[in-house]
Amino acid sequence: MKSEIELVKSKITDIRERDAGFPVRAAVASFLFMVMPIDGQSHPKELDRLTRILADDFELNSDETADLISYAKEQSNSELDMVTMAKILKVGLSKKDLLLLVSHMWEMVFADGRMHETEVVLVERVANLLEIPEEDVAKAMTH
Repeated sequence: MKSEIELVKSKITDIRERDAGFPVRAAVASFLFMVMPIDGQSHPKELDRLTRILADDFELNSDETADLISYAKEQSNSELDMVTMAKILKVGLSKKDLLLLVSHMWEMVFADGRMHETEVVLVERVANLLEIPEEDVAKAMTH
């Protein structure tokens, strides 16, 4: 019998069968994408930052990056919830990479030059789901 994580990975992998790294990239992109509209508006600088982070971290070309962002946008209205995405990431990423994700989320928060309380709450919620200690979340803000 498959574990819950294996079932979730299997479901997502069915979407992109030939790309074993897709579930992790999709979850990272989705968490980063969530930061953009949570304060009530999306700023072009946030999209620019998201594009750069995904392209650099996953070594994607511009079409692959655009596809990943499009997928993340679609997920904002899907049944793939934050808990499930966090489970995928805890299995698929090292602690160092999980901290990097939180650091990137802070980058997204500050990309438009403003920090909104709802953005901070989102970053803290994701960090909690990823089981990252509060002191590491605070440190990630400055890295």
